[in-house]
Amino acid sequence: MDLSALIRKTGHSLVEIRVRALRNIKSKLDHGLLGVPDLVQERQLFVLLLEWFNFPEVPEKEVVLDVLCSLSKVPRAHMLRDVGAVEFLTQLSPNVEEQLRGIIDSIFDQLFHLPETLPNCTPASNNELRGYFKKSGPVQTDIPPLRAAVNSTLRCLKFSTFPWLSLTPTDRHILSSNESSLRSNNQKLVWTTCELLCDVIMQDFPAEIFLQRPSIVQGLLSLLRFDAQNGSSYIAHRAVSCMRQLCTNLRSRLRFHRDPSFCSSKQDPISQNSSMSYSREVRGTQHSVASSTEECSPRPSVVGRTGQRVRGDGQDGDTVSSSGSSSQGAAPPRRPLQSPMDTAHLEGPELEGEDLLELQMQQWNLTQFCVATLEHTLPLLRTEFQRAVELLSETALLLGASVSEELWDDPSLFALELKERLQECLETLADILSYHSSRNTEQSESLIVHHRMAYMATAIFTIRLLQALFPGERAAENMPESVVAAIFQLCLDSPFSEAFPTIHETAVAYLEMTSSDSFDLFRRVTRAAHSLEATCAFLKEGEKNWLELLELGTYAVDGFPFHQHLPVVIECVQMCSYMWKFAQASPLLRKESQKIFLKLLAYPLLPVKAECYTCTLNLVKDSLGIQNVTRPVSSVSSGVHFVLHERVLYEICTFGLQDQVNSAAKDILLYLLKGRLMMTAETWSKFNEAIYPVIPVLQSYAGTEDALGNCILLISEASDEAGDWICPPVPFHPINSIKAVVQNDTIIHCLFKILLSPLCNQVESVNKLYGVLTSETVDLVLRRSAAEQLLVVLQGEKSAYNSTPCTPFQTDKQGHFTLVNLQSFFSYFDPSASLIIKESGQGDVSEAAALMCLLLFDEIARADVWSDHSGNIPVVSPFSLPASVIRRYSLPFQSASHHVVSPYCSVLAPYADLLTLRSAWEMLQVSWNRAWHSGIDHLVEHFHGDLHMSATQGVVLRTSDIRSGLQDCVQAILSAGSHAEVGIALARMKLYLLTDRLALKHTGHNSKATLQTLSWHPALERFLLVQPACSEDEKLLVEVVSFLNMFFSQNRSNSDSEDLRWTLELLLNQVSPNTLLNLVLRAESPARSQMPGELEEPQAPVARRLQRELTGLFNTLLLRLGFTCALETQLANRLLQCLRVSDAPHFYGLPSLERTLRAMAHVSALPGWSTHCPSLDPHMLCVKYLTGLLEVISSFYVEWGGNSMSFMGKGVTKNAVICLLHLSHEMMAESKDKDWMSLWSLPHEQSADEQSGAQLGLAWLVPLWVDRDPEVRCASLGVGSALSSVASGCQALSTSCQNISGGLWGTLLNILLEPQESSMVRREAAFILQNLLVMPMPANTEEAKNFAWQGPCVHDDTSGLALVGLPALQALLYHCQFFEHVAQMTRTCYLGRQVFSSSLPRISSGHGDLCVLLTVSPSQVQALLQYVGSFSKLLQGAVVLQPDIQLDFLQPLLAHVFILLTIKTSDLDAVTVGAVFHTWAGLFMLLATLLRRKSSAVFPSVSAAMGRHWQPFLGGAHSVSLCTSALHFLCVLLSVEAQRQEQEMTEPCPDPRSRLVQLLVGSPGEQLCELLLQVLRCTELHVLWPSENYKCNSCLLAGLIDSTVEQMKLWQTQLNLGSLRPGKPGHKKKVEDVKTAMEIVRNCLYQHNESKAAATDSRLASVIHSLWPWLLLDDDAMAAALELLCVYTANCSAACSSLCSGGSGASSGQAVARGHVSNSLMHAVMRLASQVASENSRVQAVAFSLLSNVAITRDGKGLLHKSNFLQHFLSLPLPRSGSKSPGPLVSLWLQLLLNMSFDEDGQQMIVKLNGSLELLVALAQYRRPSTKPVALLILHNICFSPANKAKVLASGKTVGLLASCLDSNLLEVRAVGASALWALLHNYQKAKVTLKDPSFRFKIDDVYAQKMHDPLNAYLFKCLEKLKQILSA
Repeated sequence: MDLSALIRKTGHSLVEIRVRALRNIKSKLDHGLLGVPDLVQERQLFVLLLEWFNFPEVPEKEVVLDVLCSLSKVPRAHMLRDVGAVEFLTQLSPNVEEQLRGIIDSIFDQLFHLPETLPNCTPASNNELRGYFKKSGPVQTDIPPLRAAVNSTLRCLKFSTFPWLSLTPTDRHILSSNESSLRSNNQKLVWTTCELLCDVIMQDFPAEIFLQRPSIVQGLLSLLRFDAQNGSSYIAHRAVSCMRQLCTNLRSRLRFHRDPSFCSSKQDPISQNSSMSYSREVRGTQHSVASSTEECSPRPSVVGRTGQRVRGDGQDGDTVSSSGSSSQGAAPPRRPLQSPMDTAHLEGPELEGEDLLELQMQQWNLTQFCVATLEHTLPLLRTEFQRAVELLSETALLLGASVSEELWDDPSLFALELKERLQECLETLADILSYHSSRNTEQSESLIVHHRMAYMATAIFTIRLLQALFPGERAAENMPESVVAAIFQLCLDSPFSEAFPTIHETAVAYLEMTSSDSFDLFRRVTRAAHSLEATCAFLKEGEKNWLELLELGTYAVDGFPFHQHLPVVIECVQMCSYMWKFAQASPLLRKESQKIFLKLLAYPLLPVKAECYTCTLNLVKDSLGIQNVTRPVSSVSSGVHFVLHERVLYEICTFGLQDQVNSAAKDILLYLLKGRLMMTAETWSKFNEAIYPVIPVLQSYAGTEDALGNCILLISEASDEAGDWICPPVPFHPINSIKAVVQNDTIIHCLFKILLSPLCNQVESVNKLYGVLTSETVDLVLRRSAAEQLLVVLQGEKSAYNSTPCTPFQTDKQGHFTLVNLQSFFSYFDPSASLIIKESGQGDVSEAAALMCLLLFDEIARADVWSDHSGNIPVVSPFSLPASVIRRYSLPFQSASHHVVSPYCSVLAPYADLLTLRSAWEMLQVSWNRAWHSGIDHLVEHFHGDLHMSATQGVVLRTSDIRSGLQDCVQAILSAGSHAEVGIALARMKLYLLTDRLALKHTGHNSKATLQTLSWHPALERFLLVQPACSEDEKLLVEVVSFLNMFFSQNRSNSDSEDLRWTLELLLNQVSPNTLLNLVLRAESPARSQMPGELEEPQAPVARRLQRELTGLFNTLLLRLGFTCALETQLANRLLQCLRVSDAPHFYGLPSLERTLRAMAHVSALPGWSTHCPSLDPHMLCVKYLTGLLEVISSFYVEWGGNSMSFMGKGVTKNAVICLLHLSHEMMAESKDKDWMSLWSLPHEQSADEQSGAQLGLAWLVPLWVDRDPEVRCASLGVGSALSSVASGCQALSTSCQNISGGLWGTLLNILLEPQESSMVRREAAFILQNLLVMPMPANTEEAKNFAWQGPCVHDDTSGLALVGLPALQALLYHCQFFEHVAQMTRTCYLGRQVFSSSLPRISSGHGDLCVLLTVSPSQVQALLQYVGSFSKLLQGAVVLQPDIQLDFLQPLLAHVFILLTIKTSDLDAVTVGAVFHTWAGLFMLLATLLRRKSSAVFPSVSAAMGRHWQPFLGGAHSVSLCTSALHFLCVLLSVEAQRQEQEMTEPCPDPRSRLVQLLVGSPGEQLCELLLQVLRCTELHVLWPSENYKCNSCLLAGLIDSTVEQMKLWQTQLNLGSLRPGKPGHKKKVEDVKTAMEIVRNCLYQHNESKAAATDSRLASVIHSLWPWLLLDDDAMAAALELLCVYTANCSAACSSLCSGGSGASSGQAVARGHVSNSLMHAVMRLASQVASENSRVQAVAFSLLSNVAITRDGKGLLHKSNFLQHFLSLPLPRSGSKSPGPLVSLWLQLLLNMSFDEDGQQMIVKLNGSLELLVALAQYRRPSTKPVALLILHNICFSPANKAKVLASGKTVGLLASCLDSNLLEVRAVGASALWALLHNYQKAKVTLKDPSFRFKIDDVYAQKMHDPLNAYLFKCLEKLKQILSA
């Protein structure tokens, strides 16, 4: 059934036809009339069903998706993926209904579902394939490019598999044989196979081949298990190298498939193996199908060789080239070749001889490969960790590119298995980290270093792997516990955190997400470490920043549980003492220091507390000790002020006296209590105030057992004669003491105090009695008698007041006084106490005693308030007593207690576990010692055994520190005595560089930058200068060269210049014949001798490894240099000698050849590489290169019949073609031989059936154009583009392609118009066509006879007509549908960009995304920029040719243009920057064209955009072409702006200040001028610049002014000389130049004092004066000169003086119009201003403006007065009656006079003019309300001169005018009038008499009553107040 018509209707433009066709197909499917296998072959149906949703009306959405879902269920539905269904449906899904999304998800599930069993699919017939080729090219362009397969149903994958590549039988045989060799038991064979794979196979075959056929990868992974114990570890090493090479190639292939420049939808093997699928129209009748198999033999006519092909050359199933060129009529007929499309049918069965479906099911995706590599490589981290880390670092990058963040949410079986395997890998990593972190003291230093380096590398890799796998929120759920434990140990690794801070921060973040307990523990350790660091900083603080010091001290106190560094206590106490010494000290500092001191006094750790008390005691002793008796008291006693505070004394008395530090506390108190004589009165007063609140606590320690107790008792008993004392008036507190003796003595003492107070007249006798009573040596009977006598005395005294008898004292059995005696005694003297006793009942006084205790202990009961609350807000708390008071007193009641422990006692966080956890304790050790030594560098340098760190920790610390580790390595190399020692040091240095690369350390603190600060060159020089003598030397040299290669290829920066210079000198200055360059030439022969103890490693590959590393180093150096030097030429000579193909060494002769060609590609990349050889001419070197490369191409490509299908030898072919491309450009630039094109021809090999001596010409190049590899196609076409840039090259290409069907033109047009070809290939084809079109062509057959270049030739076999030249080209373009293809190409490019943007940030989304895209994928952006540049040129041409073209997309286009113009290029590579600059230049030219042609539509948007993006626009000139384009655009933009302003001036309300003008007024305009000056100096008009190299913008302006003035002098001389030649009036052009120069100078002088000074130095006024006669001839030039002088003289007295001084004047012999010039330039201006010039008011106005500027200066006023110029003012005609305006000339005069009236001299000059006052009064009455009262202001200023007041007062009109101003409605007029009257009345009595008029005073009062709040009003009323004061005085 033919379904093509029905399928086409599904894409019809009418919706009804589409719907009917869809329903027809759906109905046939539902009823079985059509089967899904019938439809699945129709590619067009898939495209149209997807396009269904792009129509404006989209009915039947569900039906379309159902059909697609049905079609996706069969295995052959991969075609649906191929047409871009995945991308399309992914974008469609968010925009459809919910139920339709389910159908889309089902389609995704089916598209990527692999069946469990292989389906039985019937091969499709040829008819079913007709959809591939039936339609013309433009229709097929709708197919989106084939992209690397992405499995959208597996959310866990970002990238799955590469596009499938078919293999020839030869390639399959090669891979199969290598796989078998890898599984051999012969270790030598295994080694050889690994070498072959690494050097050849992986260079030739695309990397994805090894994933699509993973058997070789499986074999290599199995080799990783080789154990070093069996002596075959080198096999594992080589397998690791192979795997690393494969990973590097896979990354390169990923970039290739993501590069839009090489994006191609060609299907492999048929479409991709030949890019030239001819369309039937192009081939026409020229195509002749071969009728036999012999005619299909591989390219005999092209290559010229029909001999037996070489085995394994890849010709099996090869395709025939279809390239061709037009032939001339005289050319001999040749057999036309087949089209690749025809031969594809012959090649297909042989290529598809395998079961592709089964192979594709067995292939590995990228993630499977990465996981398998991880599983097999991770165990190597225990032993061979360096090579393993190198492989794992590459694997991690691939894994990050393939695994999606949604892995942990994907429920599919694949995702579950992947998660399980990845978790196992992570557990393995955790075990390895644990293995390398465990160490003991018995390990040797080298072993410790080994484990430490392995630990750091493994830890970094682990964190990077976690970043690739785990988004932050998924780590907690899926990370294994062992990994969490390993991360915790890593977080505690302080040396690691110092070396790799970013990695450590990431580890901490993962720890926080995965384990809260471990993270809390880490935070505790971190806080502890911080306190240790603060402690060291506190002890080492240099400058006394007290606030910071106190903060550090607080942290230091908190860290005592860890460091217990008691000197910190001494520092803190001394600091507190110092803070309290001075009265003017900051209260904040005192408060904070006291907090630290109190915390130390109450510290929970006894050693800290004891040290604090001891230090305090020492300070008190130093201040109050007896040793200070000879010193001034004021100088020593202040040292104890820090103790004299109630809080401190409370802490000492309450807790210190009862703690283990009581001895020191007692001594402190004793020194204070006994130190009155050592204290100043102020200090003693402070002590009294401080001790008073704590007396109850202190008195609880009163007793006779120790010195403090006796002292307290003694103080309590001290008499009033001793002076002011510290005890309260009645020491009642010890009454409740728990000691009976203290209680008894206290009662007696209190009684004595009470009795003593009323007995003032009996003091002496009472004292004696009291002494007997209290004496302990007196007998008890005598003491009782003394008590009775005291009672009698008291009773006798009391009887004078009260006759009530007194109850005698009661004593207990021991004779002690009881509380009852005291209470009874209270009743005699205190009625309230008597009342309490009475209310207590007979004999029960307990409640009274309790009451008395409440009163006694009231102060100490509130101690919790003043000790805990420092604010002023009162805090009400229940009554309670300190616990110590309750314990030390016998109270009659039970009280609540507080302060069981000190309120200042800090609660220590748990710290015991931190001291027992080894990793935590080591972290604290490192933190302390690092802080103590001010950094890790000093710690490592001064490490010794007294730091409480083990020697093992020292080794770990030194190894972890990059600087010290590298220093050890360098020193080890210098002092090494064996190869092994040097090898170990080099391996360690390489590992430092590798860990930096893993950790992404790109800053100046990386290993490379650190190494550059060390002297490491001498360590390696001896190995690079000495010839290796044995295999061990060669191995060591391999390691040295490998290290240098890694060093120069990593973290490229400008600091590498010194190292590059050293390397170049080392390579180029060697005089020995056996230099490193010569080592490249060594043949791969077996080693000479094996040294004792060598491993049984095959020796032949050592030389090969050396060559590999040397070429790699040279390639890296060439990339880093960026310029040509002798190294390139010398290396080119060596490589040329290596280019020996005929030897055919091992492995098909390819290993060394491929290395050589890769190196040659690097050597020839930079222009001029052949010019630095003194012994060889550049042309000869290029010729030798060309001969060798053509031999390679002939041997490996042409001789094998153009092996476009086989991958074997592809590396040779590709590198050779790239070398040829570079060589073509070098020969064009450097070759002196004009006939160099003939050297590129390849001669025929003489054969029996061909003529000898014939040449193939460039026929060898054509098969490369259809190679399987798009890079080969692109490079070979690039060679053709370079060769066709000369005429002989075009002729050679045409001649060589004359036997190809379609000819050269048809071949190139088919490549260009092939929609499935990559853009880079098509671009190169376009370049060749462009070069061909440049050649002159004949217009007809007659002209063709005279043309050597015929151009295209078209022959029609049917009609017999032949067209040549331009007619043939037109016919060819018509038949190719060229213009239709180009139109479709443009649309496809746009659509392709949208598809491309679906996976990358959209360029239209903004500047930030574009910058991200630039940094992520510069190659993609380069292609995009090329497209933008081409499109801008196309649009520019369209606008020029058709200005009225309608551009609907203009506004969004402009927005995108300015986004592109603001790209930041600082971080881009040179190639991308060049592409950006080139694109910018094109965009500027486009904008300039649009502004010229469509200014009305474009200018508003451009002006607004320039306002937003002005700073990026001023980025400076990057290149000459870009600068030129930008200046051209700016010139056009400013011109359009000027035109716009002129147009708006005619409008009623003009607004000239547009966004652009506003922008240029401020600093952006200044920046633009500065840049223009810089550009001007660097590019144009450099003659006008001085010779000095100016270094600032002011100097630049000065230089420009000076040069311009000099040029004006030159023009003046030329004008004078020209005037002597009658009949040749050429002065107009010169005057115009002078005018332009003056305008430039004017702009430079505007508000720029430095420029004005420069103009004065250049005698600008004199130059203009000399040009004055010529300026008088041109009004515009005169106006420009006057405007220049106005700007020049503004606020510049020097400029004004230069105008007033005498000038040289004009030549005396000149006769010019408008009068004669004499004296000064000022005289000339005055004459010009005094002329009646109504026809030229502009010149007169500017002249008066200039005079107004000069009139401000003294010289100007004097000149105006002496010249009688001011007399012209008196002759001004008055305005007509009723006129409101005085006229323009009057206004000019008034402005001039106003400037003169600003000082007294000018005021007097005006008044001296007879009638000037009257004229000014008259003019003051003619003024517009909106203008300023200039005449009134002049009169106002005149009134300030005392000499003028009499004349003003005499002029009645003047005074009347001023008085009338107060009646004005204008506030400004009233203020001026009032101010003038105030000035007139000031110190002038006559004016007071005149103005003492009541009406005038009433007027002032009326105005004053209208007071308003306004600045001008304020000044007005100030004037009125002064007037009132003056008039009332």
